[in-house]
Amino acid sequence: MNINKNDNKEVLLKVNELKKYFPIQGGVTLQVVDNLKAVDGVSFYVNKGETLGIVGESGCGKSTLGRVILRLLDKTSGEVQFKNNDIYQLTYKELRKIRRSMQIIFQDPLAALHPRMTVKGIIGEPLKLHGIAKGPEKDKKIEELVNLVGLDKYHLSKYPHEFSGGQQQRVGIARALSLTPELIVCDEPVSALDVSIQSQIINLLKDLQEEFDMAYIFIAHDLSVVKNISDRVAIMYLGKIVEIAEVEKFFRDSKHPYTEALISAIPMPDPQFKKERIILKGDVPSPVNIPKGCRFNPRCRYRIDICMEQEPDLKVISDNHYVACHLVS
Repeated sequence: MNINKNDNKEVLLKVNELKKYFPIQGGVTLQVVDNLKAVDGVSFYVNKGETLGIVGESGCGKSTLGRVILRLLDKTSGEVQFKNNDIYQLTYKELRKIRRSMQIIFQDPLAALHPRMTVKGIIGEPLKLHGIAKGPEKDKKIEELVNLVGLDKYHLSKYPHEFSGGQQQRVGIARALSLTPELIVCDEPVSALDVSIQSQIINLLKDLQEEFDMAYIFIAHDLSVVKNISDRVAIMYLGKIVEIAEVEKFFRDSKHPYTEALISAIPMPDPQFKKERIILKGDVPSPVNIPKGCRFNPRCRYRIDICMEQEPDLKVISDNHYVACHLVS
């Protein structure tokens, strides 16, 4: 399904009916007997300079989606267009060039940083590989980057294991910024950090976005974090997007039953404030055995007969607000 824009902003990224299936092999001959449908027909767009938050439970496919968009994993089908270029139609040379504009910040900063390289080597490697700077010019660029993310010059000689989690993530951000990208996929960049450090990293990302006019795809499972950084929010469930809306409308007037349950779980700062807590029954179904009809129907308290027979389309219900639910019109 194509999601049509109805604003005047410049589109940076378009994703249309993107799918990523992982084959499951079985038997003596290891033939493909089934598929794990990690991403199953996802469509959205990202404007230049905006943040799209993608939220969902663990295993819903959001991290796989980010990697397929960047072509770190190959797609099964669908389209990914970055600045009107289909990245899956690019040659290796063309893809290498466009990668400078598309970067990623990983969830586990320590695992994403080479343990035998210093900070200077980690940040300087993209500059060297893409021929952007060398010698004294490269050293100056590296110092500017570490200062930009709140680290000091003396950190350049240290190794990743010598840093705290927040500092490691700052190094990862500096590396992503080294090529001055237009789009960064932030794959749960604060989920492994303490709450106080989370706010520091979120504020850093917002400041950098304002300074460099970058777009983010911010992947997370915490709606309260997404609320503070996103312009629009998309909810994923079992490989599909079930709701997309601008952030204010999303938290004020969300429509999908799954979104309703997620919002009810956000902790409130006022202990006197009482609200209904919606507890979803059962676990997320396996992406190998997806339920017939609406894939949320086994856990939905509003389901009707059609929900168990027909899968709903993601349809527009108002400006920039899309919902996949038979009960919403």
